[in-house]
Amino acid sequence: MSDHSVGKPVPVFNCVVHVAPKDAAGTIVARVANLAGIEGRGKSEREALAQAVATVKTAVGGYHTASEPIPWVDEAPLKPGETQRLIAVHL
Repeated sequence: MSDHSVGKPVPVFNCVVHVAPKDAAGTIVARVANLAGIEGRGKSEREALAQAVATVKTAVGGYHTASEPIPWVDEAPLKPGETQRLIAVHL
C-alpha cells in the first residue's frame, strides 16, 4: 500500500509547457515556461512532453522533499510557432 492511500495529500503542481514545431531534424522541443532550464525533446509531441514532465517531477520532487522553495519563474512568452500545454504534475 502506498503512502498516498492512507489519506496523505498528493502534491500537485501546474506546469506550463511551450511546444515548438518539428525542426529540420524532425525533433520537437517542449520547454517548461514556468521553471527555468527544463525542456524535453522527442520525435513526437508526446515523447517531448513525457521527457519534460519527468524532469519537472525530479526537480520539483527534490525541492519538495528538502522542504525548499520551488524556484518558479514568471511564465516565458510563447515563441513564434509554439503551442502552449498546461499539465498538472502529481508527485
